[in-house]
Formats: sequence, structure tokens, C-alpha cells
Amino acid sequence: MAKKQKVAAPIQKEMGEEWKIEVNDKAFTEGKGGNMPALGYPCAVCESKETKLRFAESTEEEESNLLWMELQCKNCQNYTLYTRK
Repeated sequence: MAKKQKVAAPIQKEMGEEWKIEVNDKAFTEGKGGNMPALGYPCAVCESKETKLRFAESTEEEESNLLWMELQCKNCQNYTLYTRK
């Protein structure tokens, strides 16, 4: 059985109320995903900024907004899913 992870309280405060944050020890999205730096977005479990961007989607406007992103932490290996509310 998968261990239930909790979002670290400082992360919700840092990211703001416009983000719904979910964490898991397994990937949210199937597939290999990307392996790009996540530009400082933190792991919501251990608060590390050593994360990699697996998947993301943004609007298609000239100044696009991030709709959601899935990160994997390089330290604790947990997955964080940030979804704009």
C-alpha cells in the first residue's frame, strides 16, 4: 500500500492559494515525462528546490500562463502536482 504523503504547510503558503497541490510517491501522469529543471518550483513534501519537471501544460497565448505541472523531487523522489485553481 502506498504511503500517504502530506503537503508541507510552508509550500502552500509560498505557492499561494491559486494552486491546488497534491503529492504522491507514484507519478500522477503515465509515461516517461521530461527531465528538465523545474526552475525553482519546490517539492511539496520535503521542500527541496531540487526538482525536475515531468509534465506541464500552459495556455497558448503570447504571454502564456501555467495551467498545471508535475514535478519529481531529486532528493525524496516524491511527485508533486500543481494545478491552477
